[in-house]
Amino acid sequence: MSSLDATATAISRPHAPDLIPGYRLEKLVGTGGMGEVHKATQLSLGRTVAVKLLSQQLAQEESFVARFQKEAAALATLHHPNIVSIVDKGSTASTYYLVMEFVDGPSLREWMRTPQEDPNETLRVMLQICRAIEYAHNRGVIHRDLKPENILFDAQAGDLPKVTDFGLASFLEDTSTRFALTSTHVAMGTLSYMAPEQKVDSKNADERADIFALGLIFYEMLVGELPAGHYDPPSRRKSGLDPRLDGIIANCIKQLPADRYSSVTELIRALEPLAPNYTTVRPAKLSRMQRAKLAVKRAVRVLLQVTATLLVLAAVGVLGVTWLRNTERRVPMTPGAALTAELGPASAQKLAGRLSSANGEPRKVSLGEGADQPAVLVSGRPLTLDDRTLVFPAVEGQSRVGVMVLDVLGLKGDTARLSARVNARTPESDTLLDLRPLIYGRPPDPETALMLVNNGRNRYIALVYNGAGAPLRLEWNLGEKQGAMLGADSPDGPVELELNIDEEGVLVASVGSKGGKRPIAEPIHLGLDWQEKHFGNAPFPAFGCIEGICQAEGFTYQVRHAPPPTVTQAPEPPRQQTVRTSAPAPARRPATKAAPPKGKRSK
Repeated sequence: MSSLDATATAISRPHAPDLIPGYRLEKLVGTGGMGEVHKATQLSLGRTVAVKLLSQQLAQEESFVARFQKEAAALATLHHPNIVSIVDKGSTASTYYLVMEFVDGPSLREWMRTPQEDPNETLRVMLQICRAIEYAHNRGVIHRDLKPENILFDAQAGDLPKVTDFGLASFLEDTSTRFALTSTHVAMGTLSYMAPEQKVDSKNADERADIFALGLIFYEMLVGELPAGHYDPPSRRKSGLDPRLDGIIANCIKQLPADRYSSVTELIRALEPLAPNYTTVRPAKLSRMQRAKLAVKRAVRVLLQVTATLLVLAAVGVLGVTWLRNTERRVPMTPGAALTAELGPASAQKLAGRLSSANGEPRKVSLGEGADQPAVLVSGRPLTLDDRTLVFPAVEGQSRVGVMVLDVLGLKGDTARLSARVNARTPESDTLLDLRPLIYGRPPDPETALMLVNNGRNRYIALVYNGAGAPLRLEWNLGEKQGAMLGADSPDGPVELELNIDEEGVLVASVGSKGGKRPIAEPIHLGLDWQEKHFGNAPFPAFGCIEGICQAEGFTYQVRHAPPPTVTQAPEPPRQQTVRTSAPAPARRPATKAAPPKGKRSK
C-alpha cells in the first residue's frame, strides 16, 4: 500500500481521461460506498466498457482493497449471460480499478417504477435472475448483497437482466483467508434485503440468504413494496396474480433458513410451471396495424373452430351424453388419502383465534375469534372465515380438495383433543335448468374431516363426515399401522366431532355434544409416546374438504402433559443373622392317616 498516494483527492473530484492505461474515461455513470463507475472506451478494441474505481481514500484500507479484489475474483469465475462479465483489473499509483462489460440500460429499481401490466413479464425477469444466482451458487459463489440496484437491464440484448456487484460475495468451498472479509457475528449487506441470519452472522450465512433476498425482490416486483410484518400474500394485494405465487414467496422468506427452499434450483422448479411459454426474450411490441391483423385472423380461426365443434357435437351428442354418464370421472380414493395427497404449494394465512400457553409452550389453539391470529397453511381450494366459521366455499374446475393445517409449532403433550362443529353440503344450483346432472350424472357427496397430520402429511388420522344418513368414518395411516372403521349413520349437520387421545395413548373418536356424545368406532391403542412413535414429532391439527361446501365452527386443539406417576418406596426388609451349621436338617414329611380296612366305613 506504500505506493498509493496518501494525500489522494476526494472521489468526487473528476479524474483525468487517461487515468487508466489503455482506457479513456468518458463519463461518470454512478457512485457508491466503495467508489465510482465510469463509462469508458477500451483503446485497443475501440469498445465501450465500464470502469469501476476504488475510492482513493478506501484504497489506503487493506480490508476494502481485499473486498475490491474479491469482487474481481468472484466475477472472474462466472461466465453467464445474466451476470455482468469482467474484462480486466489492475491498479494505478493512486487507486485500484475493475473493467467490466458496459450494460446500457436501467436498473431493476428503475424498471419497477413503471407498472407492469403483464405478470408473465415479471415472471420472465425473475426466472432469469434466479438462473444467474443458480449458476453462481453452482460455482461456489454466494452474492449476499442482492437488491434491485444490483440488477441491470441490457437494452441492446432485448432487456436481458444482468446481476452485478459481487463485492460481498463469499466462496462456498474456499477455506483460505485470502478473501476473508467478514467476521463471526458481523452483519454485512443491505439491511432491507438481508436475511435474518445474515444480520447476526454474515460469515456463516449460506446460499439460503440469497434465496431470502430473491423472495423479497420478487414480492416487490409483483406488489410494488417490500413485505413487512404480517404481510398480505401477493394475490390479495394485486388482482390477476396466480395464488400459487403466495406459497412460493412464503417459502423463500421464512425466518429460519431450514424452512426455505434448500437451493435456487428448487425455487426455479416451483416457478417454471407457472410460465409454460417461458422465453428469455422480451415480447416485441406490435403496431396498431399488426395488432388489428392478428385480431382478424384470431376471430376467423375461432369462428371456424366453433363451427366445426358444433357439427361434431350435433353428430355424436347422444353417444357423448351416454359415455359421460357411464364413465368414471375421478380415480377412487379414500378420503384420508385424497386429503393428504399433493395439492400444490401451500398459502400462508393469518386467522382470528386464540393461543394459550403454559410454561412457555403452546397448549390450546382455537380459530374463529380472538386477537392472537395463529398461522395456517392452506392447500388446494381457498379458505375463508365467515362469522367465526371456517369455510371452504364451492369451486369450479379441477381443484376439488382443500386442506387447512394449523401452523403452530410445539403442541406437544401426552394427551390431545381436537374438536369442531362441522358440516358438508352440496351447493344449490344457481340456474332453474341445470343440465350438469343430466350430462355428468349425480355429483359426489361432499366430505369434510378433522385430522391430525405429520409435517410431510404422509401420516394421518382422519375423522370424516359426509352428510346425514351416511356412516361416519375413522381412517388412519401411521406407517405400519393403518386401517379404517365405519360408525353409525350421521345425523343431519352440523355435527360435533371429536378426536381424543388419553394419557395411555388410546384414541377415541366421537360424535355429539356433552350429554349426547357417543363413540363412533372401537378405540385405537396408539401406546405411550404416540406423538414421536407414529408422527415423528408433535402432529398438526387440520381441517379438510372434498367437493361441495365445508364448514367448521369452534375449531379447537388442546394438548397437555400427564402428571408423573407417584412412586412409593418399599420398606427395607429386616436384616437376618446368619447362623452357621454343619449340615442342613432333613425336612420332615407330614404324617398321613392309614387307610381304613376294606369293608369298614370310617366314622
